[in-house]
Amino acid sequence: MEDQVAWDQPETRRSYAAYRLGALRWFAGGLAGVALALALSAYAVLVLKRPGLGVFIVTALLLGLFGLGTGAGGLLRAQRLRAVLQRAPWQPAELRVAGAHLRLIFAADEQAVPGNGADGEVEANAVDARLLTTSRWRVRTVVGYRDSEVSVCPARDGSYVLTAPGLHNLYALVPLARRSGRNRP
Repeated sequence: MEDQVAWDQPETRRSYAAYRLGALRWFAGGLAGVALALALSAYAVLVLKRPGLGVFIVTALLLGLFGLGTGAGGLLRAQRLRAVLQRAPWQPAELRVAGAHLRLIFAADEQAVPGNGADGEVEANAVDARLLTTSRWRVRTVVGYRDSEVSVCPARDGSYVLTAPGLHNLYALVPLARRSGRNRP
């Protein structure tokens, strides 16, 4: 498993498809919201002439634009994650959680990863990171894997793609800056 790139595994492709489908849902929802707002505005002006309908139309337009932006960002992130998964293999790591921060502890026999943690003992094999998401359900899902083994695929820029058995989704992680803090794992 270690010598083949992550993309060659069927579970990885299913996880990527789930991630991309979520982004497509946001994009399609945003497109539907914008289309609804435009159609209602034309109908309201020509036929109904109701004054209160304008607030609903503006709200639908703003929510649609938000959905379009979120979906487009998700699709761009999905392409980036795919490029990482096609280049590097999965590496096993133990996940530690402290608030919004995560620590990935790689096995001692694995390739040493430059750490940025506070513990001198695990510094060479540990990386502190945070999720590249603000969605509560996504954060709670990852926190549910606290003190468990996860699979991590490193990117060239120091970020990571995370998944775990049974997770059926991908999560982007970005490394934390080298500074001490209260909530460090």
